[in-house]
Amino acid sequence: MRTVHKIVFSLISLLFLGGCSVLKTQDPVYSATVITRADLLSGEALLGPKAKDMILPEDHVMQVNDTMRKYLNRYVPRKYGETTRVKVLAKMIFGQGALGMTYDASQTYTARDAFLKTEGNCLAFSYLFAALAREQGLKVSFQEVEIPPQWSSVGDELYYLSRHVNIRIHMREMRDLVIDIDRVNYKSHYRAWKISDDNAIALYYSNKGTDYLYDGDYENAFRYLVKGLNLAPYEAALWSNLGVLYRMKEMYGYAEKAYFIALKYDNSNQSALSNLSVLYDHMGEVEKSEYYFRLAKEHQMKNPYYRYHQAQEAFDMGDYGLALYHLKGALKRQNNEQKFYNLMAETYVQLGQGEKADQAWAKAKKLVSYP
Repeated sequence: MRTVHKIVFSLISLLFLGGCSVLKTQDPVYSATVITRADLLSGEALLGPKAKDMILPEDHVMQVNDTMRKYLNRYVPRKYGETTRVKVLAKMIFGQGALGMTYDASQTYTARDAFLKTEGNCLAFSYLFAALAREQGLKVSFQEVEIPPQWSSVGDELYYLSRHVNIRIHMREMRDLVIDIDRVNYKSHYRAWKISDDNAIALYYSNKGTDYLYDGDYENAFRYLVKGLNLAPYEAALWSNLGVLYRMKEMYGYAEKAYFIALKYDNSNQSALSNLSVLYDHMGEVEKSEYYFRLAKEHQMKNPYYRYHQAQEAFDMGDYGLALYHLKGALKRQNNEQKFYNLMAETYVQLGQGEKADQAWAKAKKLVSYP
């Protein structure tokens, strides 16, 4: 079972070749007539005439029903002090004998379904906690956390990039509290930033859309992705996901347009860059494919956790010089990860440099262990 609570968020082909390039995207060259944003979102090219009657889903992601409200009031009366309400609510959600919510990376639920099933991923937990906390007068917001990149694949074509969301509680008389379902892997020094309710809820629709996409239900995949984009129109990853849908339907001009919209909002978005490489490969445009392949690779190489992953692979293959090269690159960008130093120490041991190994282990031991 995976330990990272993931959002199935950006469908890409994961690329691992070398190369370097200036981070500059080429202008799109469409093979057909000019395709507009409205064309992408209307669904007419994808679904035909029935697109005009298409109704977008409304799953009431944050809704609290009477059953939830009664259960909540029994466990967490509003008369409790603010700090007590937070502690008791967390105990109610996580504690045995109460909800006892457990993690399931594959399940993105609404707050209601998370309450009923007592399981879900980080989104499901965050929706549930935020909805119940607000019912009891607590001020909470969603935040996205910059976690080490995690990838998983489904079948031969789709790869999923994991991102992470948790909850910040804004306390009146003390420092804010962060509540995270991943109490093992979440570290307080990870960079985090506030996202709006609409953005957080858009991730639900994006996840559901990718679920339908994997199942081959392109109509519902489209409906859910468009719903997400209505809520978060500037979210690059959602545009990239929509591009994947169009590419899988061999509507290459539409896919290209979606990817370039994604890059408009985030010009270093790895998902869009990689997907453009895949798209042009399908179209037989080798030069363009290689160009965006290099851009995606350059972006990856700037990520210290990707460099650590590369170092681990090189170490496992016995290429200790290459492992050391990647570890040094990782530490230039992130020097407070114990596992970087531990692997560096093991690498120095294999290289016969015992003194440097001891120094790396000493640095690892000095680092604070974050909960």
